Amino acid sequence: PRLSTPAERATEEDAVRMVETAGKMIEEMGDAALAVISDPSGRCFDCERNLYVFVYSDDVVLLAHPLRQNRVGVSFSRHPEDYGREPVSVTVSNMIVGKAVKDGSGWTDYPAEIPGTFTISTKHTYEKLFRHAGKNYVVCCGIW
Repeated sequence: PRLSTPAERATEEDAVRMVETAGKMIEEMGDAALAVISDPSGRCFDCERNLYVFVYSDDVVLLAHPLRQNRVGVSFSRHPEDYGREPVSVTVSNMIVGKAVKDGSGWTDYPAEIPGTFTISTKHTYEKLFRHAGKNYVVCCGIW
């Protein structure tokens, strides 16, 4: 993906809309929606504006991600031996999931690489808790 120009930059409303779209799919389809959400050619990924949905379980396992499919199934939960030297992704993942589980939804800001640019910028991510068949899903979408 390329860096978006200011005229194409995604808005908070765009991120919320993508989370709601993906969340509705999860509420209807459950785990079957995760493959759709992870599809980089699907409706939960907008390459032109670096806008994409990713999903965690409530125990901080990455369930869907169109750019990091090799990390789907990986746990980002904290383990006692990780304190003091945990990678940023573990800390951020726990913050995002914790906020959604506690409050239902919210926004989290953190440093992240803009896809395909090797540039670190503040990512402003919207997260919301959805449920299907007794399972919790934290659906996220961030903007730069």
